[in-house]
Amino acid sequence: MPHLIIYRADLTDLELVRRIGIETYTPYYPHVWKPGGMDWYLEHCFGRESLAKELSDERIEYYLPHTPEQQIIGLLKIHPNRPLPHDADTTGLYVEKLYLMPAFFRKGMGQELLTVAEDMAKALHHDTIWLQVMQTGPVSAYTKAGYQIVQSTRFEFDYLKEEERNGWVMVKQLPKPHIATN
Repeated sequence: MPHLIIYRADLTDLELVRRIGIETYTPYYPHVWKPGGMDWYLEHCFGRESLAKELSDERIEYYLPHTPEQQIIGLLKIHPNRPLPHDADTTGLYVEKLYLMPAFFRKGMGQELLTVAEDMAKALHHDTIWLQVMQTGPVSAYTKAGYQIVQSTRFEFDYLKEEERNGWVMVKQLPKPHIATN
């Protein structure tokens, strides 16, 4: 597995984030949308106005991980401090989007990006990382990485096909940092 360089995108990277977002979403999810839904979703998530707002929001972080040869492998969008939906007293790192470029799909890069996100959570002193996934989505990949289903959820986008709306909230408990005592 190549060593990844994790680049945090900012407002000056809007066009690049937009392009990578579209290129990493489009190949994998056209089947989940009713007619017109894919275009709506891409504009909702990767439209210039939406991205400008999110790239300016200090509570949201976009990353464009790439290889040492400058090949962007995908897109990672996180919320560093977000309460869990089933436990508002617990705050963790929320992985909202983890998308891969087609050339890097099924090559272990998704697992590597999850590890990067987990390291970010640990650096923030979180012992919890969480995400939401469609029940028809890559649940087994998250389970393989140690995530557990803690509750069901629904994705209520008007254009989303009914059979794709059911989802899971998945959580991974991270090891508590060891604090040396004298």
